[in-house]
Amino acid sequence: MNKEDIKSLLSKGLIQIFSANFINKIVQFMTVLFLTNIISVNEYGAFSYAQNTMSFALLLEGLGVTAGILQYSSVEKDPKDKYMFFGFGIKIGFVFNIIVSIMIMGYAMWGPVAIQSSRQYLFIMAFIPILSITYSCIQSYLRASLRNKEFSRLTVFNTIMYFIGTVSLSYIMGANGLILGMYIAYLSTILLGIYFLRDDIKLFKFTKIDNRNIQMQFIKYSIITVLSNAMSQILYLLDTQLIGVFTKNEEILASYKVATTIPFNITFIPLSLLVFAYPYFAQNKENKEWIKEKLSLLIKGLAIVNLLISLGGIILAKPIFYILFPKYIDSVNCFRVLMVGYFISGTFRIPYGNILASLGDAKANLINAVFSGIANIILDIVFIKQYGSIGAAYATLLVFIISSIIHHIFIKRYINRIG
Repeated sequence: MNKEDIKSLLSKGLIQIFSANFINKIVQFMTVLFLTNIISVNEYGAFSYAQNTMSFALLLEGLGVTAGILQYSSVEKDPKDKYMFFGFGIKIGFVFNIIVSIMIMGYAMWGPVAIQSSRQYLFIMAFIPILSITYSCIQSYLRASLRNKEFSRLTVFNTIMYFIGTVSLSYIMGANGLILGMYIAYLSTILLGIYFLRDDIKLFKFTKIDNRNIQMQFIKYSIITVLSNAMSQILYLLDTQLIGVFTKNEEILASYKVATTIPFNITFIPLSLLVFAYPYFAQNKENKEWIKEKLSLLIKGLAIVNLLISLGGIILAKPIFYILFPKYIDSVNCFRVLMVGYFISGTFRIPYGNILASLGDAKANLINAVFSGIANIILDIVFIKQYGSIGAAYATLLVFIISSIIHHIFIKRYINRIG
């Protein structure tokens, strides 16, 4: 990459996106750090189980319209057409998530839960999906419009409000205050997002898509993508859920959750680059040489950075936990395994999956997600029953490897096909 390429990347907002995601993850990490010291281990375990249960309900969030908005609005040049897909998508997503919220309330009252103390927290969180889909749709529209500075500001604002709200209110009200802080963060961020879109809202009359075929293509792409993402997210969610089911112990659950904090949050490094790169890959999806060159550059750069981070985490695991999470020192072994998992996921799985989505090959991601999801369920059940929380960490590592191999095969096939 020459000097002009670097200047071009910076001028298009790469530094803003990376800085925003860096600040985002640092503040998120600080939030967890404060919360794990403010809230008791048992209370944090119960909250984590409730949050994890809600995340399962959100696997099909908004019927995948955020992905549809990002893909279809990225390709369009006319601002009216970009906003048309945004308006169409947010209407579908909002209605769908109202239904999801009602279902969460019902499950919190009458559904089976492994950790009984989590039931009240799940009920209070029931309306989060309505706010989260609104926020996510605004984010997707800003990304698709290449308004990276506004996207970055919105992301940072949300994280800072989350930190202020959850930490201050949890100190006063415990886990209930934490959830109230989540609501405040979403509401205030949505208001800022509406301010950013104040001129775009004038295009509201253009949100109707008259072509039924285009409507169905948008919905089909969104559903396929959300199913693929759902299966991918299961890799992160199933561990926590099954540990709760098999151990029914809030302390073991909390310890594993803390072990995942750093490995799962530093995925912002590859994701920052991909947030920036997605629209450009979408616009060059028929350019074989461009894809090969940029993909190779991306993977090589991530491999070097992620190797250094992973080795640092593995070597310094004990000092990190003694300083940051002294109540959770038993999480060190899980943490080390998950740091190896981060290297595999951050270097191969995440980049390949996002690039395939940007190229419009949502079906490939869905196939991979199904195979990986099945493997994850089997490995989690076998390993957690046999080895407990460390078994969950090994299962996650193996699934990341399987998923990365499948992604690599599909992306090679796509490149050869357009040749």
